[in-house]
Amino acid sequence: MATSSPIHATNRVQRELQDLRKSKKVANESSKLKDTATPLNTPEEAEKFLASLRSKEKSSSFLGNPPANLSANGMNAWHLEQRQREKEMRLRRKEAEEMLRKYRMTMSHSKIIVEADEKSHKDFGSGKHLFSGDESFGILPNSTDFQHNYQPSTRSNISGINEDETLNTSREEAESTVKEELDANKKEAEPTAEEDALAEEPKDFTTPFKRKLLLSPVVAEGSIDPVLESEENTVTSVPFEMPPNIQWREFVEPGDDVRFPAAQGRYHLYASYACPGSHRALIVRALKGLEDVVDVTIVHPIWRLTKTGTDEEQRGWVFSDPEDEPFKNTAGRGGPFPPDFEGTSPDPFSSDHSIRDIYEKAGDTTGKFTVPLLWDTVENTIVNNESSDIAYMFNSSFNEFAENPSLDLYPEEKNDELNDVIEWLLPLMIHGFYRCGFAKKQELYDKALTEIETAFDRAATVLEKQRYLTGDKITDADLRLFVSLFRFDEIYYVYFRANSRKVLLTPSLLNFCREIYQLDGVSKTCSIEHCKSHFFCSHAEWNKFSIIPRGIGFLASLEKPHNRGDPVNHPDNES
Repeated sequence: MATSSPIHATNRVQRELQDLRKSKKVANESSKLKDTATPLNTPEEAEKFLASLRSKEKSSSFLGNPPANLSANGMNAWHLEQRQREKEMRLRRKEAEEMLRKYRMTMSHSKIIVEADEKSHKDFGSGKHLFSGDESFGILPNSTDFQHNYQPSTRSNISGINEDETLNTSREEAESTVKEELDANKKEAEPTAEEDALAEEPKDFTTPFKRKLLLSPVVAEGSIDPVLESEENTVTSVPFEMPPNIQWREFVEPGDDVRFPAAQGRYHLYASYACPGSHRALIVRALKGLEDVVDVTIVHPIWRLTKTGTDEEQRGWVFSDPEDEPFKNTAGRGGPFPPDFEGTSPDPFSSDHSIRDIYEKAGDTTGKFTVPLLWDTVENTIVNNESSDIAYMFNSSFNEFAENPSLDLYPEEKNDELNDVIEWLLPLMIHGFYRCGFAKKQELYDKALTEIETAFDRAATVLEKQRYLTGDKITDADLRLFVSLFRFDEIYYVYFRANSRKVLLTPSLLNFCREIYQLDGVSKTCSIEHCKSHFFCSHAEWNKFSIIPRGIGFLASLEKPHNRGDPVNHPDNES
C-alpha cells in the first residue's frame, strides 16, 4: 500500500486545520476568547475579564472538544492550537491580575496617607505608617525591600509623587498610574517556560516581621485551595504570591480613639486546627493567656462545597452541624465523615453554614474565604484575615487583658535576626511543600525537596547549639517552625512526597517540638486528627477515596520528656 509523503501529510494537516477554523463550533469557541491581544485599559475591564474567565472555567473544558472526524495529524494540530490559546489566556489573566493588584495598592496608599493626615502616628498597629525610599507607587514591594525601607515615622513621597497630589488622587489618576506602570513593565509579563508548565518559581511570599503597613505579599497558610488546572486538566502547582487582601487588613489597637480598640469579649476568632496559620494564631492566643479575652470557633476540618449547583460553587471551610448527616468528599467518595468533629462548633452568632457566609455577610469582594478570621462583634465586620497580623495583634494589642503580658514574641532587639530566620525558613512553610508535592517535572520536585532539606537541616543544626532559633527566648519564628514540624512526619512526608527527612529521626527538632508542645496551653491547640482529616480528605483529586494514613504516633511522642530544661520564656521562670 502506498504511503503518504511528508509533504502530502503536511498539506493534509493544513487543509484539515483550515476546515477546522471554518467550522461553526470552533468559531463559537473562539468568540469566547476574542480580543485576546487587546490590552486591558481599566481595572473594571480587568475585573470583568477575570469574572468571565472564572465562569468559563466552571465548565469541564471551556476551549471545547475537537470534532470527531479529525485524523490523528489533524487532532494533533487542533491540540497545538488549543494549547496556544491557553497560553494566551494565561498571559492575559496575568495582565489582568497585575492591573487589579496595582490598582488596589494605589488606592490603599492614598487611603493610608489620608488617614495618616487625620491623626497622629502611633507606635504600633495603626496600619497608617508609611514607607520611605523609592518603592514604586502601587507596586507590591518584595519582602527584603519592605523590611529595609520601612520607616514608621517618615512621610516621604512615594515613587516621586508629591504628597499633596497623592492626597487628592482621584480614581481616574489612580487608574492612569496603574496603566502607565503596566505598560512600562509589560515585557516582564511574558510567560516563562516554567510558567507554561504551571510550576513557576515562587516569589518571596513572606510577610515582614513588623506588620504595621499592611501591604506585604500574603499567602494564607493552608487556607487557600491550592489547586490549579493545567491544559491536561491535572493538578499542577499553586500561585506563590497572591494579591494582598487590603479589604480585611485592619488592626486592633490599644486606646479609645481608634476604630477597633482592644477590649475583652468584643472580638471573635474563627480558626482551624488544621490550617498552619490558624494554628500559629491559636498558639499565640494560648501563650499570652487570651482565652477569656478573645473567644474562638473552630471550623470543621474537611472542606465541603458551598453554593452547590450554581456558577459560584466553591469548596471551603464550613461549620460543624451536629444535626447534619454524615457526608462524603466533594467527589462523592470516601467517608462518610461525621458532621461534628471534636472541638468544633456551629457559628455562635448566626445559622451560617460556612466561613464563606461570614465573608459575604461582611461584604467581601475578594472571593478568598480563608481562616483565621478575626471578627468584630460590635461593628459586625471582619477586622483581619491574615494569620501573621492576627498573631502580632495577640502578642501586643491585648496586653491590658492578657494573663501573660510580658511575653513578647517579636522583641525589637531581635528584629533583624528574626527577619533573617523567617527568610531561610521559607521552604518549610506550607507553600514550600506545595512546590514539592505538586511539581510536574522531576527537576522541579528535586529542587523543591532540596530546599526543604536545606532549611530542615539548618534548623536542626541551630537548635543543637541554642534553645530557640534566635537565642534563649521563644519568638514568632519558633512557632512558624513548630506548626510545620508538627505536620511534617504525619502529613507532609506522605502527602507532599517530602520523604527524605523525619522529625522523629532528628533529635534536636524532636526535642524542640516536645518543648513547644508542652508549654502551657499549646497542646490544646494541636490536633493531628484535624490536620490529617483536612489534608487527606478535602481534595478528592489528590486522594480519590480520602484514605487517611495511620501514621506512627508522632503526637504521642511529643508527650515524652524533652532535654531542653524548663521553659525559659515564661516570666515565672526567668532568671
